[in-house]
Amino acid sequence: MAGRKIAWILGALLLAAMACLGGGGQSDSQATAEALALKVAQTATARAGESPDQGFDTAGNLATAEAQATQQALNAQATAEAIAALSAEQIEATRQAFAPILAELPKYGVDPEKGRPAWIHPPVTLDIDGYLQYDYANQFLGTVVTDFVMSADITWNTQFGTSGCGFALRNNGIQEAFDQYLLIATRGGSGRVQFAIMVEGEILNNKDFFAYGLDPNFDWRNDTTNRMTVVMRGPIVTLFTNDTQIAQFNVNDPPQRPFIPPAPTPPPDIETNPDAKEAYDAAKAEYDNIVGQINAQFRASEQAFREADVEFEKGFVVLVALSESGRTICQFDNAWLFLIEE
Repeated sequence: MAGRKIAWILGALLLAAMACLGGGGQSDSQATAEALALKVAQTATARAGESPDQGFDTAGNLATAEAQATQQALNAQATAEAIAALSAEQIEATRQAFAPILAELPKYGVDPEKGRPAWIHPPVTLDIDGYLQYDYANQFLGTVVTDFVMSADITWNTQFGTSGCGFALRNNGIQEAFDQYLLIATRGGSGRVQFAIMVEGEILNNKDFFAYGLDPNFDWRNDTTNRMTVVMRGPIVTLFTNDTQIAQFNVNDPPQRPFIPPAPTPPPDIETNPDAKEAYDAAKAEYDNIVGQINAQFRASEQAFREADVEFEKGFVVLVALSESGRTICQFDNAWLFLIEE
């Protein structure tokens, strides 16, 4: 029994060490997130017609990209010039498509009169298989966001609970030094939502929320559907699952100190049983070593975070799937983006 407890403690410590990203070496999960962000940056800048090493012109791309998206799909709200070119039937179809979305916005604390819909995405399924794989989708990737609401119904089937589905937010489109926010829901821990801040290609902060328990309707099981919605106003992020608010925070909030379980308890016969003492001493030494690594990584992460600008004003958004291992299927339905203009 004591051996199982020691094994659990060490396992928890390893998870904490993996969660404490930045400053202490690159993890496999971080490498996957970086590869995803780089690919998004490459595609977004290409579609926006910008040089990948210079980013994008916000005002110019917002008008051009959204006008193109509206002409490609009736469910995309465009600039006034693009709307004027549409027929009366097309305009009415656009309004009808967005009516249910506008009615939902007050649930997220957003006034539908203070902004405009950007797009409604057709259903899409991301199916990936293998170790540290990723995929993404957005037919309107040229759209640039500042303040916004993004939502999707996500149906998942993941082989491992550490794989997940979600969004990349405010990706800056600069390949050599990309910034972005990564919002991923996973089945681990009966349902978790993680928000990672990536600065110049490295994860500097990761916020972890257990949706299970906060959202009574959250279902962590395979082949179930949860709605995930995020509202971003400047640095303030509000997260919803199934229309229940599970978190609100400022991206400038410092990294949270990782959870460290208590040290192994000495066996009662440690003084009389040499084998038990040897097992305990080995477990305690490993515990102390891992705790030292976690604390060192956390201090380095805190320092890097203090020195970085983590408040990204604008960028691209995409639907994403990340796989730790095995097969991961993320199906996105009723995905939409609303631009807040207050």
